[in-house]
Amino acid sequence: MSVGDEARPPESKAIDSETAATGSASGWLTKRTLIVVASGAAVIALLLMLLQVADILLLVFASLLLALFLRTLADYISRHTPLSVAWSLTLVVVVLLGIFVLILVLYGPNIAGGFYQLFRQLPSAPERLRSALEQYEWGPALMDTLARAGRALTDTKQLAQIAGIFSTAFGALGSMLVVVVLGLYFAADPKPYINGTARLFPQKHRKHVNEAFDRIGHTLRWWLLGRILAMLTVGVLIGIGLAILDVPFAFILGLVAALLDFVPNIGPLIAAVPAVMVGLSQGGATALYVAGLYFVVQSLEGYLISPYIQQRVVSLPPALLLIAQLVMGAGFGILGLLLASPLAVVVMVLVQMLYVRDVLGEQVELP
Repeated sequence: MSVGDEARPPESKAIDSETAATGSASGWLTKRTLIVVASGAAVIALLLMLLQVADILLLVFASLLLALFLRTLADYISRHTPLSVAWSLTLVVVVLLGIFVLILVLYGPNIAGGFYQLFRQLPSAPERLRSALEQYEWGPALMDTLARAGRALTDTKQLAQIAGIFSTAFGALGSMLVVVVLGLYFAADPKPYINGTARLFPQKHRKHVNEAFDRIGHTLRWWLLGRILAMLTVGVLIGIGLAILDVPFAFILGLVAALLDFVPNIGPLIAAVPAVMVGLSQGGATALYVAGLYFVVQSLEGYLISPYIQQRVVSLPPALLLIAQLVMGAGFGILGLLLASPLAVVVMVLVQMLYVRDVLGEQVELP
């Protein structure tokens, strides 16, 4: 200690110590604040980057669903035959491709002609609907409301937003090609992608990550099975019902109903519109019968098939599923709407496993 330090009063030394401590605390707070700000900026930048490539990520998710479907069929064949998984996958792809080509050869011209005739008749359907509703007092008001909704839906900007990736990035055929190619790669050898993703997490968490992957895969398999069964049931029943009612394009409308049933809640409503419009060409009573047919078939699907499948998968509340569809449809167009349901299933599984069970410590019944 120097002579100058010995000459300083004790109060001055205490002030210097307090100043040093305050400066140290201030520096620590400054560093902590900078770390928090930097971390927040990194998270925001990551979210913005993900939003820029969100359409690509949705295509990757769609390819994962296709890979899961193909791999499930290949594993089933491999377990019950002497074929390896690779040869079973090859057999699955060849059989599915053969069925697709056979349908195109046998029914392709009829399907194309049916869609052409259907699209030709749809523009005149509003006039027939107006004529049918003019006999009621509330008919003109309803037609005005429908006309405003139609103009809103056919707005160029609105259509561009709804079309999403199908009209901006690759186009519909390009997007389908990407999904098919990636799906085949993922189905052929999924382990490198699963293990590579798991290695992004610390060693102590990899067991939970692998368990989450297994649960998500199991749940999505049952979800896909439920959707396929529902689509087949709806398509067959709608096609047979329309044929009994002698409605034109019964096969085409049944095919449309089956495909759009992939999107719960919203899809069946969209599928019913062209069928009711075509029914109007046969008269108002036929249109009512068609509407009743769609209501009965969707009720059977909603109260019998879906509840049975939901016993094996995560039971999604209908309101939550509808909210997910509206959000994904508004944010990411048709692709987001199509994938809203499986994405909601994935999120529900992760919430149950990683938050409700592991964080809150509550007992959950995993699918």
